[in-house]
Amino acid sequence: MIEINGVELELDLMDADVADSFQDAINELSIKAEKTDRLGDAIRQQCVIVNDFFDKVFGEGAADAVFQGKMNLKNSLAAFEKVINEIPNAQESIHELTSKYAKKTAKPMDHLPKTKPVTSKKFVLAK
Repeated sequence: MIEINGVELELDLMDADVADSFQDAINELSIKAEKTDRLGDAIRQQCVIVNDFFDKVFGEGAADAVFQGKMNLKNSLAAFEKVINEIPNAQESIHELTSKYAKKTAKPMDHLPKTKPVTSKKFVLAK
């Protein structure tokens, strides 16, 4: 759970589908930027890109809830940064979980019985 501008958003980067949506949204960020001569248009464009990111990661309407229709680049980038800063937390959690279980399961194989040689006999399911 992450709170941005008083809005609580579910961000479970340990969930494969959420991680995929997150990665797809990140990959689309740089594709959308266009050159413009007006400062206001450039700010608006960046805010729209962040809004699209929020809607893709958290679901349609998330950007409206978080930014309330305002196109303020400072607020948009601060919110985006808060989400991006969750990546190291997720990576650390994954590392902790996997190393915790790896320690329990990674044991020397010396104690296992010797395996029998593979035969050419095929398994047939009884009918």
